[in-house]
Amino acid sequence: MPAPIIVLNGASSSGKTTIARALQDLWPRPLFLTGIDTILLGWPESYATFPGDDGSLAEPSTGVRIVRGFGPAPSWIPEFGVDFHSVMRLAHESWASMSKGVNLVIDHVLIDTTLRNQARDTLVGAFWVGVMCDVDELIRRETDRGDRRVGFASGTSAVVHREMNYDLVIDTTATSTELLARQVYDAVMAS
Repeated sequence: MPAPIIVLNGASSSGKTTIARALQDLWPRPLFLTGIDTILLGWPESYATFPGDDGSLAEPSTGVRIVRGFGPAPSWIPEFGVDFHSVMRLAHESWASMSKGVNLVIDHVLIDTTLRNQARDTLVGAFWVGVMCDVDELIRRETDRGDRRVGFASGTSAVVHREMNYDLVIDTTATSTELLARQVYDAVMAS
């Protein structure tokens, strides 16, 4: 059997979830989808701070603080505090444990050194996929989605691939989801 864990790492709106769903359809046994969004959706709003409408900086947080990113404006990025990193450490450990009984595809956005180190140290034997996409296309997709603050695609694209090594790199800018999922599937099966 191939690697028990596939990690899709890429910017917000790069198409990771769509590729993961297509992989589930190809997989010869159940492939469980999880990822950082699962944790973010469960994160209490009282432990997240946002910039003010007047441009003022977000207050520091032990959870999640939204700060200016390094991509084309508007550009925002989550800055994770010690409490959020602790929860993500537990998430990585639980995913590693789950992989002993079920195959996993993890939809991830590894934007800081702590998350990258946790993931690499814990998800041993994972198949790592770098999901690339042109920043203008990311911004277009994010704007069309309408379900998140515009600027996360730009902000995360500037940092998500730093210090990363991948088993496979794919580009979602203009290639179909079905073809990309097949590329990932074939590469994992051949590993």
